[in-house]
Formats: sequence, structure tokens, C-alpha cells
Amino acid sequence: MTEESTAGARQTDEPWTIIDSGTYSEATQQALERVLLDRVANGEIGPTLRIWYRESSAVALGRFQAYADEVAPTYVEREGIDVVRRITGGGAMFVQPGAVVTFSLYLPAGMVSDDIRQSYADLDQWAIEALRDLGVDVAHEPLNDIAHAEGKIGGSAQRRTDGAVLHHTTMSYDLDIAEMLRVLRVGEEKVSDKAIASAEKRVARIADHVEASRSAVIDALKRGVRERAGATERSLTDDERASAQVLVKDRFGTAAWNRQL
Repeated sequence: MTEESTAGARQTDEPWTIIDSGTYSEATQQALERVLLDRVANGEIGPTLRIWYRESSAVALGRFQAYADEVAPTYVEREGIDVVRRITGGGAMFVQPGAVVTFSLYLPAGMVSDDIRQSYADLDQWAIEALRDLGVDVAHEPLNDIAHAEGKIGGSAQRRTDGAVLHHTTMSYDLDIAEMLRVLRVGEEKVSDKAIASAEKRVARIADHVEASRSAVIDALKRGVRERAGATERSLTDDERASAQVLVKDRFGTAAWNRQL
């Protein structure tokens, strides 16, 4: 195995695949993370890039966060915004269909640096290069952010098992900042022009800095993997989708999981 980079990971002889299809609920998306991570760990699939498409607005809670501490409960319940705990750590993220770009890398453990700090830099570098190619001047900001001079564009999180690593990143394309503040703890009645202006200084959006469409951003990400690894595209299998639905029923769609802390 050489140290040449493919999507920021060490090169492998295993064929890469790209999954760029299927619109799902937040609970199903988070369940798919567990399913595909385990399949890589078990040697059933090789290194994979997956692009997410969501059915509705949602909040992805970090693995160790408390529901009541991170969201405005009355608002999210009234608006029907799903709050789903993910299997990775980190902070809560508000997401909207078409307004963010989320991707996951599922990699054999041997492809990823044991140095956590270095691995974040490695595994986001290809996305940074894709954005730069589109004209968005971004850089890695330790530990796990993709940053623009005007604020944070994206954040990453990881989950490691004995045999595989999940690395997923969400980037703001044109996220509604005011709505984010209503959803994440601040609450509907407390959102002010000052709060919105302050948040806009911390959160940068891709669409504010380039005319490229969201689909063009996704195409740039996919192109980066294809050019490095000759990746082929596929859809989720029936078994992968079915396994995810079992996990939604048993875990990711339950209050016991999503509000346990």
C-alpha cells in the first residue's frame, strides 16, 4: 500500500464506489451510516463515498449531546423537524434539503491515519480541493472544520471500529441562518437581527462565494474521487436499505435513542 492520496486516504487496491442516489429521512440516513460502516469493517464492500439527500429539515445530534440542551423543543416539535442522534461525536447540526451538502466516506481502517488530528485534515483535503477548483477559497481548520475567511463552511465527525472508519462532513450551501437559530437552542422568540448577524459571521455559505449550483458542488466532489481512484457509481442495495430500516425501527427512530441524554 502506498501513501498516495485518494480522497485524503491512503491508496488501496480495493475498488472505490460512489453512492449518489436516494432521498431518505434523517433517521434512515443515520442508520445507513451504521450499516455501511459495518459492511466495510466486515469486508463486504470497499471504500465508498456516499452523498446524502434528505426528505425534510432535521437536526443531527452528536452522539453524546442532550436533546433538551441543543434544540428548542417547542419549536422543533411544532414544525415537525426531526432530531436524530448520530453515531459520531461533535455538535448538533441543523440541515435543510438542498441547503447543505453532506457526504460520508466509509474506509477500511488501514487507509486512515491513526493520528486523529491528521486524519481529519487528510480526509477533508479532497473536498477542500474540489471547492477551491470551483472558486471557493477554503482551508482546513483543526480539528475538524472547513473554513472560509468569513466563517465556517463545514464540519466533520468520525466513528472508528476495529476494521473501518466513518468520516462524514456537512457543508452549508445556502442554509437559512435565522431558521438555524430558531431550531438550535436559541428558540423562535429569542432570534434577533443581532443574533442573526452574529451567526452569519460564524457560518459561511458556499452559495455566497460562488455561482456554482449545489449539484455542481456535488459533481466536483465526485469528480475528485473518480479522478484519483477510478470509482464507479452504484445505488444502495435492497439489503442495505432493509438493514437500515430495521435500525430505524430499533434505534434511530426511537425516543430512547434520540432523547436518551
